[in-house]
Amino acid sequence: MIILMSASHRSSESTIGELTEKILNSRRISRQDQSQLMRLLCGSYLGEREQDLVDKIYQGLHRGSIKVVE
Repeated sequence: MIILMSASHRSSESTIGELTEKILNSRRISRQDQSQLMRLLCGSYLGEREQDLVDKIYQGLHRGSIKVVE
């Protein structure tokens, strides 16, 4: 059971990492990206790397360097 939880944890981390990297590289976040990110973050453990990436998205939105697109 611990192995399964561990693999699931790594899977959600890589998915969060992939999505945040996509958003940061494109400097755009769609409503779909936002919904997917919220689903992934809800109830997930975030490592330091993932916390930093999510914080960079927040900062980018706040500064206007990341645009919200439809």
